[in-house]
Amino acid sequence: MSNRPSLLFITTSSLASNPRLVKEFECLKEGYSCYVICFKHHDWSLSLSEAIKAKNKEVHFIEIDRRQSVFETVMSKLLHKLAIIVNPLFQKRFKVCAFASNDKTPQLTSRIKKARRKYQFDKVIAHNLGAFYPAVKLSQFQKTKLQLDIEDFYPGEALYFNRTYEKANRYHTMQASFSHAESITYASKGIEVECKKAFKTNAKINHITIINTFESSDFIKPQKRNDEIVKCVWFSQNIGPNRGLEQVFDAAKVLQGIEFHIIGNSNPDYLKTIDLSPNVKCHDVMSQTQLHEFLSEMDIGLALENRDADFNRNICLTNKILAYAQAGLYIFATDTFGQRDFLKELHYKAGEIINLNVLESLSNFDVTVINHESRMMRWENAKSFSWETEQLKLFKAI
Repeated sequence: MSNRPSLLFITTSSLASNPRLVKEFECLKEGYSCYVICFKHHDWSLSLSEAIKAKNKEVHFIEIDRRQSVFETVMSKLLHKLAIIVNPLFQKRFKVCAFASNDKTPQLTSRIKKARRKYQFDKVIAHNLGAFYPAVKLSQFQKTKLQLDIEDFYPGEALYFNRTYEKANRYHTMQASFSHAESITYASKGIEVECKKAFKTNAKINHITIINTFESSDFIKPQKRNDEIVKCVWFSQNIGPNRGLEQVFDAAKVLQGIEFHIIGNSNPDYLKTIDLSPNVKCHDVMSQTQLHEFLSEMDIGLALENRDADFNRNICLTNKILAYAQAGLYIFATDTFGQRDFLKELHYKAGEIINLNVLESLSNFDVTVINHESRMMRWENAKSFSWETEQLKLFKAI
């Protein structure tokens, strides 16, 4: 290790699946020795993750490939299953709750035991729930500072397994982790509010909301367009059901003068069930740079959320609404607390809440909001909450 303070970032995701973590080590790598323990996923994120590593050669990546580490992976999955079996007997045991909640947590814990024998860290920063237990154990063993990053309100997310105990497992894992943290960062004000209501923390703990914005230089200055076609865009990691897209496809059949651009990793089985009209254009998942350049060609950003999916969707603040705002697009957003609060807090009109559905909103909006002057105004104003500003809060937390 160098003489600079060392930071260890831990995540159960791949690099490309956790852009918030990437932004954090990219802005901190100049002043700190940054180490990242993450997973290698053999999916749409693989090439994007490799590009991130190539761009950040000064960062030390400890990547777990579950296909290569077969024995370790099998053992981790077995420990996960065992934790679920004994869950009824140890409903508040930190280790049991954490292992039962995520089958990657035992594997991360094992890798961190190896890393702590080789490296001494000044601070460990855990991203996502499955990384909390191993991060706490490392901070206790090395007597190092612990920072938790809360991108979602995990107890409010949908339950997919161990339904009797999983929600409680998430609460207990978060409470135990919060009790050991020196600082906690949140991705939205709504998430911070809910966490403060749900969990007890030390009075001296540092709570900071850092919204997941991007560098203002990522977004091209709006150019005057010659064509008169209104272009709407929606993006996510995956194109699939229960994302609000059904409203978009229905609107496209009626509003033939509007183009709808859908970006993400497609679900062929889902798309086969949809009768797509010619004005719907589907695009493969893009790198962050490609996506932000593409947004410069759009007029309207659709920030659609399924409010019935889980409680977390109501209070989180997604990458899409932030990227739309920074690109200067006019936003039509589902009425969730996170999106409503975000638009309300801005000192300019960045968009509006969808009252009924996408079709009704796009049929009746004031077209002057997408002219060049309005877009320039939004693009300029969005610089006030760009990552250049938000990252100053991260430096303060560190």
